[in-house]
Amino acid sequence: MAEKVITRGSIVLVSYPFTDLSGSKVRPAVLLTPKFLLNKIDDILCLFISSIIPADLLPTDFILDVDHPAFSDTGLKYRSVFRSQKLALLDKSLVARILGKLNDELMEEINQRLRIAIGL
Repeated sequence: MAEKVITRGSIVLVSYPFTDLSGSKVRPAVLLTPKFLLNKIDDILCLFISSIIPADLLPTDFILDVDHPAFSDTGLKYRSVFRSQKLALLDKSLVARILGKLNDELMEEINQRLRIAIGL
């Protein structure tokens, strides 16, 4: 389900920087920027997604399995971990394409972990 316009909850392929800024890698990420800001600023807030599941999960991690009813809407290919403690503010031009979207239920899972990650 590839959508045409990015919105909060979109899963995008983006050039995501390494935390030490030594380089970047194109990978999927969740767009977190709210709608009212998307047309006003050139930056987007993104949340890291990986298909490499760490042995020791953190309370900020959310696993999405391929058998989840909404998995096909995400555009992801594999079981993935959403790492809410790995956020990046990136220029919109770094988005290569839109893969899919998280539904409201999955966004609430992300929101809960974001609250933990930033101490709210």
